[in-house]
Amino acid sequence: MSSPFDWSYFWSIAFLFLKGLEMTLFLAVICNALAVILAYVFAAAVHFRIRVVREMILFYVSVIRNTPLLVQIFFFYFGMPEIGVRTDPTTSGIIVLTLWASAYQTANLRGGIDNVPRALTEAMRALGLRPIDAFVFIVVPVATRAVVPAMMNTMVSTIKNSALLSAIGVPELTFVAMDNIAETYRAIENFVALLIGYLAIVLGFSAMMTSLERYLGRGYRR
Repeated sequence: MSSPFDWSYFWSIAFLFLKGLEMTLFLAVICNALAVILAYVFAAAVHFRIRVVREMILFYVSVIRNTPLLVQIFFFYFGMPEIGVRTDPTTSGIIVLTLWASAYQTANLRGGIDNVPRALTEAMRALGLRPIDAFVFIVVPVATRAVVPAMMNTMVSTIKNSALLSAIGVPELTFVAMDNIAETYRAIENFVALLIGYLAIVLGFSAMMTSLERYLGRGYRR
């Protein structure tokens, strides 16, 4: 009996999946990088209690964390054009995924900042450090080391959730797989390739982040 898995077809779709892999890697890098930058800005605004801005950020974080990402994607891509904001699928995907990830990273950083020992903040005041200097050079590094695992988990979730962008036509891995299946009706080969692609990205990314965490840990112990 012949195998249901067609190896010749599997290898023939490799190039298509490489293109999807390239897009997924691009989304992983750009969305995670932008999300972390925004998270530090938002966490600082909340920490310094800039009243109106603080309330807006807390509201934004609450909305993002308590609604499905797929609904957010549809809202932005299909809803925003009705008020004149039109973007292509990839740009829409980057914006929504970045905003989603930044909300979770902001929550991670706030947790770390809130857990900085009170004695440390009192010592900073005694030394006469300006609040902004103390925050940037002491509070943020201490808080960041404490929440690196949580930030890593959010980054991995961002990579995996990029699959949802296939719903609006972003040509990442999942979109490539579903497009191939619609054309050829060959599901198993495409899903195997899809699993391999995500495993390669997530495991590779996790290995790099684990190495970074160990490096930061060694620096902290010194």
